[in-house]
Amino acid sequence: MTITGKSVIGFFLILFGISLFFGGGQIGGLIAGAIGAVLLCYGIKKWKEGRQIASVLLVIIGIMFLGGALPFLIGIALAAVMIYFGWTMIKQGGKKEENVYSPESSEPSTARYDTGFDAEWEDFLKKNK
Repeated sequence: MTITGKSVIGFFLILFGISLFFGGGQIGGLIAGAIGAVLLCYGIKKWKEGRQIASVLLVIIGIMFLGGALPFLIGIALAAVMIYFGWTMIKQGGKKEENVYSPESSEPSTARYDTGFDAEWEDFLKKNK
């Protein structure tokens, strides 16, 4: 694999994305987000059962939990985007160029170097005859 500017930038994007993902080892935002989502779902279920007062309280508390976990969830989303784009940059930077000459297709003695100039020169000579 060749090291290009894209692959270096991609490596640093992945590195920063992973460090943002783990965020110093704190998973409190994930737990708060999960509790908030469960309370919201439970509140909607209670609303359908006809218990509006309990439903409103559960939904309000669930929204508060999700609001507290919002910075963590945004950080996780940003980390995922950084890792994805870093990986694609590494894959694009490591592409190999096609060889002009490959030993399997022809022998060196029969290799032909066609630059297009020869064809244009022959066309020019044909027109001027």
